[in-house]
Amino acid sequence: MAIEDVSQISDCLHELRQPLNVIGLATGNLRAALRPGLSPEQAEYLSAKLDRIDEQVARVATLADRMAEAAQEAVLAARQA
Repeated sequence: MAIEDVSQISDCLHELRQPLNVIGLATGNLRAALRPGLSPEQAEYLSAKLDRIDEQVARVATLADRMAEAAQEAVLAARQA
């Protein structure tokens, strides 16, 4: 893998992480804003939905980290070849 390719991958991963961070912050803000006036059932339901969003954000973030590691390993392998 060429260094230019890794640079493009890094740029894409950075662009991917930005909205993930925004989504993560938004779920935290929603938790704080929705709970005070809700019934316990409503709060539990919405909390479960926000948990699901957080889980999926974490899943994509982990994939982005793995992709970054794989790209760096490819660069190192190419340099050693």
